Amino acid sequence: LKISISVDTDSTGYLNSDSFNSSPDRLSDVAPLSPTYESSSKVTENIPISSPSSNSTSTITKDVLSVSSRMFLKELIRFWTIKVMQLLCAIYILVLTFADAPLGLVDPKTGTIIDVNSVENTDKGVILVNGDYRAVVAQNTYQMLCLAVSRMSAFSMYPVMGLVFFTKCKALRNFLNNTPYSMYMIPDDHKLHIYAGKYIAFDVWIHVLFHLLRWIDQGNLPLLWESCAGISGFIVIIFTPAITFPMMYWKQRIPYEIRKGLHYFFYVFAVGMCFHTPTSGIPNGGFIAYVLGFCIILYFLDSMYVTIFMTEKIETTIFQVLPSGVQMSMDVSEAFQKRGEQGGFAYVCLPWVDRNQWHAFSLFENLDVANRREVFMLNSGDWTNSVHKALKRNTVRPVWVCGPFASPYNNADSYDNQILVATGIGITPALSVIRAHKGSRRINLIWAVRDAAMLEFFMERLYLDHSGWNLIFYTGNEPLNPALEELNTNVRVIKSRPNLHVVIPNIIYGIESATGLPETYLPSELESVKELLIERIREFDSKEDMTDAEKLKNLTALARNRGFLFTELLHDLMSAEMNVLMESTASQKSIEVRLGNGDIQDATTSVFRSGMRRRTKNPTISEDFVLDQVRELSPKFTTSSRNLQQDFKCPTHQDDNTALKQQDSASKHRRSSTWASLQQKGLSQYITTEFNPWEEPKGFNSRKNYVKNLDENTVLSTWGILYCGGSPHVERALKRVSEEYHVALNTESFYW
Repeated sequence: LKISISVDTDSTGYLNSDSFNSSPDRLSDVAPLSPTYESSSKVTENIPISSPSSNSTSTITKDVLSVSSRMFLKELIRFWTIKVMQLLCAIYILVLTFADAPLGLVDPKTGTIIDVNSVENTDKGVILVNGDYRAVVAQNTYQMLCLAVSRMSAFSMYPVMGLVFFTKCKALRNFLNNTPYSMYMIPDDHKLHIYAGKYIAFDVWIHVLFHLLRWIDQGNLPLLWESCAGISGFIVIIFTPAITFPMMYWKQRIPYEIRKGLHYFFYVFAVGMCFHTPTSGIPNGGFIAYVLGFCIILYFLDSMYVTIFMTEKIETTIFQVLPSGVQMSMDVSEAFQKRGEQGGFAYVCLPWVDRNQWHAFSLFENLDVANRREVFMLNSGDWTNSVHKALKRNTVRPVWVCGPFASPYNNADSYDNQILVATGIGITPALSVIRAHKGSRRINLIWAVRDAAMLEFFMERLYLDHSGWNLIFYTGNEPLNPALEELNTNVRVIKSRPNLHVVIPNIIYGIESATGLPETYLPSELESVKELLIERIREFDSKEDMTDAEKLKNLTALARNRGFLFTELLHDLMSAEMNVLMESTASQKSIEVRLGNGDIQDATTSVFRSGMRRRTKNPTISEDFVLDQVRELSPKFTTSSRNLQQDFKCPTHQDDNTALKQQDSASKHRRSSTWASLQQKGLSQYITTEFNPWEEPKGFNSRKNYVKNLDENTVLSTWGILYCGGSPHVERALKRVSEEYHVALNTESFYW
C-alpha cells in the first residue's frame, strides 16, 4: 500500500495550510465519501502570498466594474422566461393591429385605421368591430405610433397580471411544490410578485399616456369619460398607485396594516380591467375579461381552501415573554405536519389582539417534541408591540395559524455546502435548515444580532452543525454571558459587524482547501471516533467468523462515515507497530508511506492482526493515551479519499449507516445539546490553529483568487448562500458576493 501525502513546509513566501497537528485530517479531497464532509476541490497546500503590487488598485477597480456589470446583466435577464413571454405578447398584438382587415385593423386602401363604413365614427375616434365600438382610430403616423405603444404595453401586461394572482395562490403553489412541476417553477414567488407588481405599476401609465396623446391629437379627449375603455381605464389608473406605491416606496411611513388594506384594491383593479375591452374583439384584443376573470376565480377558490382546510385553531399555545419579543410554542395537528415537515412560514392571528390581522412568521421545529412548532415575534412593529404589551408574563393563549407554506430557505437541499446568513430574527428559518440537513450537508452560519437576550435565547436552541463554521456577530451594547465570549471552537461570538466580502470567501477557501476545516475545532468528535474504533476492534477480536478483510472494511467505513481517514487513525493508534518509512528534509514537500511490497490487503490485515489486536487487549489504552499520541504527531498528513476508497473497496453508505447505528447513539446524544457541549470544561485548550474566517489576513487576495478559480460547475455549484432578514444593505452585499464568486443566492424576507 503506497500513499502519497502532502506536507506543509515553513518556507518563506508560502501560506501553510494552518495545520491542525493535534488531530488527523478530515476527508477533504476529491471523491466525496459523505455529503456532509464533501470538499470537491483537490487540496492545494502551498499558496503564494503575494504582496500588493503597484497595479493592485487598478485590478480591484476592474474587478468591481466587472462584478457591477455582471450584476446589471443578471438583473436584466432575471425572470427571462417571463420577459420572453411578455415580448411575444407584445409582438402578437403589434402584428395583428397593423395587419390588413379583416384579420387586422388597417384599411388596405388608406393604410390607416378607420371605420370604412362610417366617417362619423372615425371622427369620434371609434370603429365598429363585431358589433362593439373600439377606440382605436389612427389616421396618421403619429397616431399609429401612439396606438402601437399603448397596445404593446397592454399586451405585455398579460403574463405579469396572471402571475400577480398565481404567486399568491398559496394552496396551489404548495401542491405544485410537491410535484415534478416544481422543477420548472420560479422558487422565489415573492420576488416574482414584486417584479410583476412593479411592471404593472408603471406600465399602466405608459398605456394610458399614449392613448391620451392619440385622443388629444384627434380632438377626442371626451372618450376618457364617454367610452367604456376610457371609464374603466380611469378607474384602474386611480387605484393602481394606492395598490403599489405604498408597498414600493412608503414602507417606513405607512404601517403594514394600512398598506395591506390598500393592497386589496386589486379586486377593483381586476374587475375594472375585465370591462376595459369587449370580448368581441378576439383575436385582436379582448382577452382581458377571460384572463383576469379566471385569475379572480382561481385566487378566490384558493383563498377559501386555505382558510377552511389549511387553518387551525391551537388552544394551548405557550407564550414566553422576553425583553426583545415573544416566543410562541404550539402543538400543531398531524395534517399541519404533513403539509410541511420542516421550515417554511405560517400566518398567525391572535384574536385577543386583533382578529382581523394575520402576520407571516418563520417556523422552526422543537427537537424534543415532533409536533411542536415555534415562532419568535420580535418587538419591532405596531402589531408586535401590541402583542408584547398584552403579554406581561408567560401565559397560554389560543391562536389561529394558517400554513405552513414553502419559503426560499426550502431550497437549501440543493447545496452540499450551505452558508446561512441571518440578521436579527432571520435566524428562525436557519434553525430548521440546520435541524433538517446537518446530518447530510455542511452548514455554515453567519448571524448578525444586536439583542443580547435574543442571542442567548437562541444559542440554547441552535443545535449547530459542528462540520461548519458558526459565526455570531454581536453588535449590541449590553454585556454578554462570559461563557459565550469565551467560545473558541467552530462556534464563535465576535463583537463586530460582519464583513461579508471577507467572511464568505474565507469560509469557502478554508473548507475547499482543507486549511480551515471547522470540525477540527471540536476535538471531542475525534475522541469519540477513536473510542468507537477501539470498541469496534474489541468486538471484532471475539468474532472468529469474520475475515480480516471484512473487519478492515467495517473499520474503514466507520471512520469514513464520521468524516475521518482510517489510515490516519490507524497510524495514530498503531505508530509503534506499523512499519512506516518516512523520508523528510527541511524542504521536503511529500512523504511516501509504504506498507510492504506484497498484496495490499494481506499487508494491511497483517498489521491489523499483529498490532491492533495486541493494542486493544492492552488495559493501559485510554482516551488520554490516544490524545497524547495525537498531540505528538507532526506534521499533519493528508491523503486522497478516492485512493482510500478504491484500495479498501468500502461498502455503501446505506450498509454503513445500518451497521453503525448502535455505535453512534452515544455520540448523537452528546451532540443533541449544543449549548451543553460548548461549555465543556477545557474544550478550547486543544485549539492549535489561527484560521479565523472573520478576519482579513495578509495575503487575502490569494484566498480570493483560490475561490474564484474553483470550477464553477463542479465545485462552486455545490455551495449556496441563503439569507433571511430585513436589511437591504446586507442583501446588496450578498448579491455582490454571489456574483463575484459565482455562488447561488436565495433570500427570504417578510419585510412587506
